[in-house]
Amino acid sequence: MNRSHTIDDKAEIQKQWDRDPCGAVTADNAEAESAAWYESVRRHRYEVYAPWMPGAMRFEDWKERDVLEIGVGLGSDHLSLALAGSRMHALDLSAEHLRHTRKHLAAHALQTEGVLGDAEANPFPDASFDLVYSFGVLHHTPDTARAVREVLRVLRPGGTALIGLYHRDSWFFWLWTVLFRGVLRCGIPKKGWRRLLSEIEYRSADNPAVPLVKVYSRPGAAALFTGFEDVRTSVHHVEAGHFPPPFSWLLRPFSRPTLERWLGFGGWYVIVRARKAAG
Repeated sequence: MNRSHTIDDKAEIQKQWDRDPCGAVTADNAEAESAAWYESVRRHRYEVYAPWMPGAMRFEDWKERDVLEIGVGLGSDHLSLALAGSRMHALDLSAEHLRHTRKHLAAHALQTEGVLGDAEANPFPDASFDLVYSFGVLHHTPDTARAVREVLRVLRPGGTALIGLYHRDSWFFWLWTVLFRGVLRCGIPKKGWRRLLSEIEYRSADNPAVPLVKVYSRPGAAALFTGFEDVRTSVHHVEAGHFPPPFSWLLRPFSRPTLERWLGFGGWYVIVRARKAAG
């Protein structure tokens, strides 16, 4: 889509996450970048933010397999896969993400091959991986369909893509972002659509980035995976804070598993699991 004021989307990605590496704000008071600091980030991710994630992603399924993660953040999922016995490779536009991930794995005497690069022009050779994993990343790149075609290319026959994208038909998108922040708080007329969505991503006061944020319905997400076999989608991630008051107050006493069970069809992530043809 042409825009009168062109924004370099990939430069905004680098600006966003080089300045505010994804997940760093959740760390506790341990010394920054220490093993304890990274461990606090992991605890928050799997115990507070997304307790559904280890069960849904099944990191242990990829023991002794070659795995590429696109968009690694601080390396929490990367470490989970490595601890399960996967041979790890990383691709990210953020040099800080790659640095943190290497350091995070080194704290556990593990390593990864990290490459600074673009998911839309994946630098790895054809048929290199058994799994390509990416969570909360490919909705930030301008041509997500092209990035998915690159995932297909670098997968081996019979390999799996496991991709998490923001879910358009979610409570967080329609009630919190569009209705509450966009309409009732006048965010759409004051900020514009792109900036309103960009503020879904945490950034510090001195970070001027305006990262691209896109959302997908379940059919829309599945449609990106043309050329794959056995494309399956699931939806996860509901918490009380995804709802505006007074609903958030009413839901706060309920546990996350309860909210996932009752309201999970409106979760914030749509997970796509798809297989490349074996022949």
